[in-house]
Amino acid sequence: MTTIDPTNRAARRLDAAAAAYRFKTLDPEARWGFKAGAGTTPSQLACLIATVVVAGGAYLIVGMLRGTPWGAFLWHEMTSYQYIPIPVIVFTVWCLAFLVLKSLKIKAQRAVLAAPVLPTANTFTLTAETADAVVDRIDAIADEPERFLYLSRVRGVLRMMRNLGRVGDVDELLASRAEQDEASNDSGYTVLRGFVWAIPVLGFIGTVLGLTEAMGQFGATLGAVQDGSGSSQVSALVQNLTGVLDGLKTAFVTTGQALVAVLIIQLIMIAVKRADEQLLDDIQGTCTRTIVARVRLSGTG
Repeated sequence: MTTIDPTNRAARRLDAAAAAYRFKTLDPEARWGFKAGAGTTPSQLACLIATVVVAGGAYLIVGMLRGTPWGAFLWHEMTSYQYIPIPVIVFTVWCLAFLVLKSLKIKAQRAVLAAPVLPTANTFTLTAETADAVVDRIDAIADEPERFLYLSRVRGVLRMMRNLGRVGDVDELLASRAEQDEASNDSGYTVLRGFVWAIPVLGFIGTVLGLTEAMGQFGATLGAVQDGSGSSQVSALVQNLTGVLDGLKTAFVTTGQALVAVLIIQLIMIAVKRADEQLLDDIQGTCTRTIVARVRLSGTG
């Protein structure tokens, strides 16, 4: 049986090339200087800054191009209709920034699944005596192992090895940690779900405002028909009908913009959430293969 001498720290240290799992290099938020969110959940500050930069930049560029036909068209679509498109665009950009950052953080977390947390020798056995040495090995692999879901889960289980009596206890502890990570990741979507709910509501608010405007103009149109005469009546009728059409356009355009935005967000969210769930499944599978399969405890029958 292969053992690790807990008194020989030099033997437990990997070479510098192998100890390359650095959180500030792999995680996008940490790499860009932000305080990283837990697990695969981006921080609210990073999402806010990304939203301000992207949405503000888009409005700045389109505003500078208002003198062109396309610029004038885009500016009108982004600012008119009772200003409903502005919060719709801001919320949409926030959601997309969240999903992009989350996908990058999932990729960063997945990178450590191949980390050699245990010696490669087939004869190595993980016991309460060798667990502390393996923890030191993990600390040598990554500079902040507690920030990686996989390494954090393994370290937490290994630190409790002395209190466990059966291999099944290790498996149960890993399953418990898996449930905690799953709950934590799911709660990270709370704000995103709130914005996904708010975007179509903004579209419906635009519908109400547009129909209200149209009904008001329609009432003015009826008054013009009754009070006017001749060419003045026709002129007032045309003017008021234009207002009616503008109100109807506000109603339909704002609803359409909101529904299209939510559809895009939902489709991307499905893919990202699936990748998030697959990461947790792969972490649990890797823990089972690398930890549970190597455990030998004194209480094991």
